[in-house]
Amino acid sequence: MKRIVALIITLILSCTAVSALAAGNIQATDDTASYVLSHSDGYRVYYYAVVTNTGDARASINDLLFEIRDRGDVTFESTSKYTLYPEILEPGQTGWLVITKDVKDVDEKGYIDHFNLTITTKDADDDKEVRPLAAAAEYVAKDEDDNEDVLRATVTNDGSENAFKITVAVAARDEAGKLLYVTGEGTKDIGLAAGNALLVRSMIRSDIMDAIEDAGATVAATEAMAYRVVDTDD
Repeated sequence: MKRIVALIITLILSCTAVSALAAGNIQATDDTASYVLSHSDGYRVYYYAVVTNTGDARASINDLLFEIRDRGDVTFESTSKYTLYPEILEPGQTGWLVITKDVKDVDEKGYIDHFNLTITTKDADDDKEVRPLAAAAEYVAKDEDDNEDVLRATVTNDGSENAFKITVAVAARDEAGKLLYVTGEGTKDIGLAAGNALLVRSMIRSDIMDAIEDAGATVAATEAMAYRVVDTDD
């Protein structure tokens, strides 16, 4: 009898330990894109990355440090500001990270040599849930309305409830599938009625489009995600 009780206690402790070890881990993959473009009295860095939650629990970013370094690996600018689509990642789920940083008082573009990204993760709030909506995207070269290069997303509400506070993000990739660009739009007071669709148009910055073309790349594929973050306590 004592052996049975001891075995049960051991199993309970083991299950508790495994549960306690469950944690999310958001990390950037090798699929990134960056551009250093002239801006005001210096340059502006645009950085895009695919991130993945490699952990075994829902997670969001706790803190982030993006460092801009010179040829000697010395950090001379940094930022902790970012946008993550979506802001909560399930285990195994991928998302898109967007960082923009102005670099002033730099005489030449070549001084900006490389970047270093550090991400720390926290457990996602239990009272928040990301609810996806169906989304598809297309690339429109020289849109008929504004003569701009556009990423256009079609978002469909297949559910039975009207949806507000929708975030729509679109990514562009080249012929090899490499990430080129990510942009996002949000709606707060404009909703999407159940059973209906919405078109969202996001222009690709002309200077970034020039940089893509200068690198010999073309937009060959697009992806879209749409979702709303819901407070489950409400």
